[in-house]
Amino acid sequence: MRRIVLPVACFCGLWTAASAQSVQPPSERGIASWYGAPYHGQRSASGEIYDQEKLTAAHRTLPFGTRVRVRRLDRDGSIVVRINDRGPFVKSRIIDLSRAAAARLGMMGGGVAPVNLEVVETPPANPQNSFSVTSPRRGDRVRASPPNRAVVRDLTVLDPPVAAQ
Repeated sequence: MRRIVLPVACFCGLWTAASAQSVQPPSERGIASWYGAPYHGQRSASGEIYDQEKLTAAHRTLPFGTRVRVRRLDRDGSIVVRINDRGPFVKSRIIDLSRAAAARLGMMGGGVAPVNLEVVETPPANPQNSFSVTSPRRGDRVRASPPNRAVVRDLTVLDPPVAAQ
């Protein structure tokens, strides 16, 4: 019995140590661009007002509030920005920086630069800020508006939705 337990225990210990060492923050490589004056003062996708003088950025998929280190690949320079918007909407680009972030990275002249993104900090899960959806009960009157339509209809719930397992 000891012949089996000891090798298995050693293997599990080595496997755990190896997997703990190989954990690295996600990174992404591509082209960064920046956006500024036309959007200054407008509401961003996160709901906050865009300020071109803050160190913020737009990313397609990272959660709002994520802090990302943006490192230039063609010269020295890096900066940490907070994701507060969605974009870029140009397929070949991976991040849109605020004007202030682009200026600190020295990319104002060319408008774009090759960069590496590294997630530094993800936002904590905060149940108070998350949306809670309550299912309507049978007989409740609700108003539904289809996306991109101005028409609002009154609906009566006949059967409440079944919770997903």
